[in-house]
Order: sequence, then structure tokens, then C-alpha cells
Amino acid sequence: MRFPNKEQVERIRKAYPPGAKVECVSMEDPFTSIPPGTTGEVIEVDDAGTIFVNWTNNPTLGVVYGVDSVRLLTKAEVIKNQCRQVASTGRTNMFAAGTVYEIALEMGFNELAALIAADRKRYSAMVLTGELDDSDLVD
Repeated sequence: MRFPNKEQVERIRKAYPPGAKVECVSMEDPFTSIPPGTTGEVIEVDDAGTIFVNWTNNPTLGVVYGVDSVRLLTKAEVIKNQCRQVASTGRTNMFAAGTVYEIALEMGFNELAALIAADRKRYSAMVLTGELDDSDLVD
């Protein structure tokens, strides 16, 4: 395994800032319980270029530079994932936007809550069609 130089580490830090949402593509560690498709939130990137992630199904585990692989999730992907997780609670009809908003806040799903607060029509269209693109979102 080759360690990244300072410039590479800085590029990794810029690409994966704290709070960025990622998805596991592959983990080479045979002892890990992070399967491909698992999502998480970046905590930090250390001086060796390891991306430390707080995974949804596990405690924090680092993504080793040059060995493991993750990809950044788009904001639309994050919102759709959050919507699926709220739906899986079975606590509300997903068209009850006000209730979904409250549940989203309770679960820490700020991106979904922000969409509902800013554009209920776009939120309802996403629930109905399953479609949402980053170009649909206003920052």
C-alpha cells in the first residue's frame, strides 16, 4: 500500500469534507461488516488520507486510501434515502408532508426537512414518482 502525499491528502479532504454523505463501494477488510451500498457521513480525513465515516449500520470505520472505495452521494440521493427511511418507520402516510417533516427532523434528516419546508410540490412529486434530481433542488 502506498500512502498519499500532502497534495493528495488535501484533494481528498476537499472532496470529502466533514458532513458529506457517502456510499460504500467496496471494503477490502475481511473483518468489516460494511457491505457495499451502506451509507454514512464523513467525520474527517486523517493525514494518511483515510476517510473516517460514521456508517448507518455500524460505528465509525475508516476508508483506507488506495484500498477501499466510497462515492459521494448527491443531495437528491440523500433526500430519497431519507424519505425511504422515514417511510420504513410506518408512522405516517408519506403524503402527510407536515408529519413527514416532523419525523425527518426527529431522525436528523435535515435535507429532507429542508425540501419539505422549501418546496412541498417538489416533495410530493418525488413521493409520487420516486424521481428527484439535484437540478430540482434550490440551495
